[in-house]
Amino acid sequence: MVIVAIFVGIILLGLVIGLVSRPKVQARARAHVDAVQATAAAFGWQIDRSPVPDIRARLPLGGMFNADTAIRATAQLTGQWRGVPVVALQLTYGTDGVATRTWHTMTMIMVPRPVPGTVVALSPQGMSWANFLASDRQIGYAPFDQRYHVHAKDDEHARATLTPAVAGLLATDPRMQDRMLFFGEQDLAASFPGPITQQQVVAQTADLLLEVAQRQAAR
Repeated sequence: MVIVAIFVGIILLGLVIGLVSRPKVQARARAHVDAVQATAAAFGWQIDRSPVPDIRARLPLGGMFNADTAIRATAQLTGQWRGVPVVALQLTYGTDGVATRTWHTMTMIMVPRPVPGTVVALSPQGMSWANFLASDRQIGYAPFDQRYHVHAKDDEHARATLTPAVAGLLATDPRMQDRMLFFGEQDLAASFPGPITQQQVVAQTADLLLEVAQRQAAR
């Protein structure tokens, strides 16, 4: 009977905690929705509830996520940024520990790639996944190679995409801190930690992508 009473007590305690915390959870959810709407309004974008693009098929995420990593889109904004079509996605992904899965939030900004070509991904050193390190490529420009890990088929494919104009920008640009950059065949994207409601970071990232695109187009 004592064991039963303890078991029932644990269940009741869980119910009480759930009832107490539910209003707080609902309030946080409402605040986040309001913040997403404010972000969309600030940029003149729309909250897009259509199916999210298959980013695994469009971008080289193999350096960042394993094939079985769960990825969910929790918000999608679409519109124009300085006359260029843009998609902003808030994503959550899980990393598995010994007995639990931890969920993380990241934001990805996507624009069209002006020059379709080789698939490449890069990450600043110090925030790279093991998958990046396993296929780290060199382009032969020391300031760039010292700052980034590059995920590509080989060094030649990396150099074909990371031209001197692009590498010269990225080697010193402070906006690449805590960001990953992805060159898909048709898309150019950058990701950063945290929610889509970080308006200043979203704007900086979109500007960075357009500058990279311009340097690619000018080659």
